[in-house]
Amino acid sequence: MKISENLELGKLMTFELPKHDPVHGWFWYKEGFAPGILDYSTQDKKPNVVLDPFCGVGTTLLAAKEQKIDSVGVDASPLAVFISKTKTEDYGQDDIDELKAFLHRSKGMKSNEQLRWEFELFDPRAVFPKRNLNQILTLRSSIEEEVPRVRNLLLLALLSVIPQASIMVKDGGVLKIKKNKRALPAKEIFKRKVKKIVRELEARETFGHVPKVFLGDARALDIPENSVDLILTSPPYLNNIDYSKVYGLELSLLQMSKALAQEVRMRAIRSFIGKQMEVSQMPPEVGEIGEKIPIVGTYFKDMELAIEEMFRTLKPGGHADIVVANSVIHENHILVDEIFGQMAERIGFSDVEIIVGSYRIADVKPQKVKTRESIVRIKK
Repeated sequence: MKISENLELGKLMTFELPKHDPVHGWFWYKEGFAPGILDYSTQDKKPNVVLDPFCGVGTTLLAAKEQKIDSVGVDASPLAVFISKTKTEDYGQDDIDELKAFLHRSKGMKSNEQLRWEFELFDPRAVFPKRNLNQILTLRSSIEEEVPRVRNLLLLALLSVIPQASIMVKDGGVLKIKKNKRALPAKEIFKRKVKKIVRELEARETFGHVPKVFLGDARALDIPENSVDLILTSPPYLNNIDYSKVYGLELSLLQMSKALAQEVRMRAIRSFIGKQMEVSQMPPEVGEIGEKIPIVGTYFKDMELAIEEMFRTLKPGGHADIVVANSVIHENHILVDEIFGQMAERIGFSDVEIIVGSYRIADVKPQKVKTRESIVRIKK
């Protein structure tokens, strides 16, 4: 296993760059990476089909579409699947005209007080000014009456402004209520977002190569073996963050259901402490730390299954680029990238390289630990 450095990749391993890019920036997703990662992964050979088994908000898929490459995306979250599908669909002038018409009609929308919005962690009324909550529910109800493609664009716009319209902040893996935070007027910022979407659709020149995106489990993919040329993905980091909670408010508004988050957790990689922390047949590369800290054991067991699926679905000669960060848990420095590489070698990948993109300092008492974010490149 080779370890090298390419610190230019570091700036591509966050969502800072794409948040300003057309279409990519329609939904803020801190855990995402930049589309330039695909350029790095395809610099030697352009693939026919790209797979992202943890597709998130569709960065890999949208970047592939822009490069006229077919792609497949899978995610455990209906929110992620919805966002990815909506961002990567082809839209025509009729869709744009309907978006503009909706904005015009929205001036006279009547309040809908019948719609109930429930979230598993708290009552949405606790984080929205009453006027904002009424506007969000009124918009949500009106959006449902639109044709599917326009409905999806409008709903994505509404979901994307939830943090700005509330006094809630996402702080790591926790949602916090900040009384002194200013909640922006919901209807106004929604209209601004829709206008932004309209402008970017009117300027869009990429059509075709719409990806196949579906709800699924990266540990058991419904994808034929030897069918993809490249896998580019970033699985959940070993950081004890439950993304079904961090983005749970948006998920509950999307589906108008507070029970759905439990289903998402059943399909998700166990990168956070939950009820099912038992591990059988621990990957040997993990060592005793997997028994000592259950979250470490469950995470690598699940990722072992995911890497096995990568091996099964990749064509001979293809490779996977996995963006991942090492972790510090209870003062233990977990070399996630190296353990991924070791598991990949055992599973059957013939060539493994770790390309370090950035370093960071984890401030964990009693000392600071230098750790890294990398691409684990595994070739079949």
